Amino acid sequence: MTEKKELKVKKLDNSQLEIEASITIEELERQRSKAIENLGAEIKMDGFRKGHIPEDVLVKKIGELPLLNEMANLALSDIYPLIIIQNDIKAIGQPQITITKITPKTPVEFKILVDVIPEIKLPDYKSIAKKINNEKEEVIEVTEKEIEDTLTQIQKMNVPQVAPTKDENGVEKAVEPELPEINNEFVKKIGDFKDVTDFKIKLKENIQKEKEYKILEAKKIKIIEKIIEEVKIELPQVIINSELERMLVQTKSDISRMGLQFDKYLEHLKKTEEEFKNELKPEAIKKATVQIILDNIIKEEKIVPKEEDIKKNIEELLKQHKEAKEEQIKPYVEMILSNQEVFKLLENQ
Repeated sequence: MTEKKELKVKKLDNSQLEIEASITIEELERQRSKAIENLGAEIKMDGFRKGHIPEDVLVKKIGELPLLNEMANLALSDIYPLIIIQNDIKAIGQPQITITKITPKTPVEFKILVDVIPEIKLPDYKSIAKKINNEKEEVIEVTEKEIEDTLTQIQKMNVPQVAPTKDENGVEKAVEPELPEINNEFVKKIGDFKDVTDFKIKLKENIQKEKEYKILEAKKIKIIEKIIEEVKIELPQVIINSELERMLVQTKSDISRMGLQFDKYLEHLKKTEEEFKNELKPEAIKKATVQIILDNIIKEEKIVPKEEDIKKNIEELLKQHKEAKEEQIKPYVEMILSNQEVFKLLENQ
């Protein structure tokens, strides 16, 4: 098939297309010899070697319709990719292809149901970001109590191990260890600090930076949520399922790193895996929606990550995941770096 095929295309809910078209007699006939070969390889007949049954004998045994059906399926495997390319259909996932009419010596009619990448109209995201960025910011202060509370946490994390003692009956009794004193010797052991004064100065700076980071993150979330409010989007189920599966794999990995088994974790929650996935679904829909918005901004702004940044991040990931392959990691790295550039763009409005 070289000419563009005439189609009936209907938009359905949830970013799905219904495509109707037909396969010409000429397109079918081009697949006849391959269809005969495929069917002949599956059938045994006395007096003939497998795969060497003459066409007339084979057709007489199986009938014309199974042969026509095989020819149609072979033709569709060539036709479907061309339909997608020629009509610039942004298909995702596996299509559902159904033959709706098949009769000897006439064109075969078929229907395709396919999920597509949702089309959205971006709002004025720069104005949204600018308005939120210009909102009055709270004054960031680090109180003495915050410093003292953090110091206490650090002391508790560095409590020396104390061997349990026994009472006069030989029963072990818990010993409440004393918190280590915050002195020059202590702070030098836990980090690159000159003395207690230097430690407290840097601790205050770190608390300040953490507060600033949280404010920036809150603004980022507010900007994205405002953009989501102004975008109408229908997610195909395949995208939701893909995000759900990614989140589930990540959860299982996190639980495994904690030394737990996922099935035991579900038992503790008194949930089935399906119930657990249903609880993840709203977050999966939100994450998928955000990524589609980001993808559209990336396209609109023509954002392309620097090759040296891509290479550096790939190398770091390969060190952590030695079983991974570069070609699998690269699209993920490009997406993450591009997303970061979008957020920088929004933060700078």
